[in-house]
Amino acid sequence: MSSIRNPSTILLLLATLQVLCSTYFLYIPNFYAINSFLFFAAGIGISICLVRMPLVNMRRPTILNRQLLLKLLFVIPLLPISYQIARRIMDHTPLQIEYADMLPIIKTMCTRFLNGQWNQVYQPIPEIWNGVQPVYLPALWMPFLSSLIFDFDLRWVTVCGIWLSVVLVLIPSWKKEWRPFLLSAALLTLLAWLHFDTGNNVIRLTEEGVVFFYYALLTVAIVVFNPWLLGAGIGLCLLSRYSFIGWIPFAVLFLLFAKQYRFLLKSIGATVFVFILILILPFGLHPFLFHLHFQQDYILQATKVWRENPEFFYHSLGMAKFFGPSHIRLLHSVLISGTFLLPLAFLFVMKKKMLTQPNILLAGFQLSVTFFYNFIDVSYLYIFYTPVFVSLVIAAWSLSGKPITTSDPVHSSK
Repeated sequence: MSSIRNPSTILLLLATLQVLCSTYFLYIPNFYAINSFLFFAAGIGISICLVRMPLVNMRRPTILNRQLLLKLLFVIPLLPISYQIARRIMDHTPLQIEYADMLPIIKTMCTRFLNGQWNQVYQPIPEIWNGVQPVYLPALWMPFLSSLIFDFDLRWVTVCGIWLSVVLVLIPSWKKEWRPFLLSAALLTLLAWLHFDTGNNVIRLTEEGVVFFYYALLTVAIVVFNPWLLGAGIGLCLLSRYSFIGWIPFAVLFLLFAKQYRFLLKSIGATVFVFILILILPFGLHPFLFHLHFQQDYILQATKVWRENPEFFYHSLGMAKFFGPSHIRLLHSVLISGTFLLPLAFLFVMKKKMLTQPNILLAGFQLSVTFFYNFIDVSYLYIFYTPVFVSLVIAAWSLSGKPITTSDPVHSSK
């Protein structure tokens, strides 16, 4: 029987708390402020567990094993249910800019790309808001090319992203005890919310399933400490939602301090390959550089949302509600500075001997993702399920680990 003080148990409880905070706790009247702090504290708590408590070495499992096949047998009956519910959601909400413009913009970008108009992909779109400027990076919109090629609703790509993220949670082998049942309950709670709640809009209006999968994949890459998978995951996340960008200097310095030079070079090589393949060859660096200089537009967007839909702040997660509409620039400054400084501060306050522990890289990633999403300028609810999936992946893989001693090496050089 696992002790409640077992680090993997605490990780699981905190991940479950994040699931509840981002789902049914939102129904509790006058609980939004406390709920936001609970969600933030749970994310920070996972980072602390990974570093300060007796650690867990999350070994790579044999991917194809009997337990995984049994898990998939339980998942398969859920897929037709998911299909019917998602189809009903899509039938009731056509893809129109009056509801949300993200997917119509992505559809236009995909159409231009398939028509061979690569130099027009990032040009203004006259038919949307009299010439909206597309800014989505290639790894975010390219998965939706399949919907145009095979003629199906773009939102099925979002649904696929959700289920692929679920599979990444299920891959590790778990011991036969009570904790996997709690993890399964948390996962089912999240899936039920995404399919049945009418306010989260993940399936109804967004492309976020792609982001969920990329960040879950990057989390797995950190856990298994594979340089090629890590580099590919970094590239995909950077070219979709780069909310983890403050972790990159942290990771580079950590690998240098740990003398993982070959690992670092392989990871950089894989990231560069992804950049060349889906960004530089078809479009050059302009879309990425334009995105990095988009700061003023984020502030203007936050101002507009505060004016037109303040409930997106008050009835959601995140710290923006505590800054209010009069301190948008202050919040943005905290976001930018904290995104880079907090992971670096975390690295340098670690004692030198702690750099031999394998979970610091993962703890820094969790810390970076937690901070960015909780201090983001506009706290749309649907974006918060990315850190939720990250936490679930960490908890799931920690259940497959075993205690380590302080003499164990960070990892063998790959």
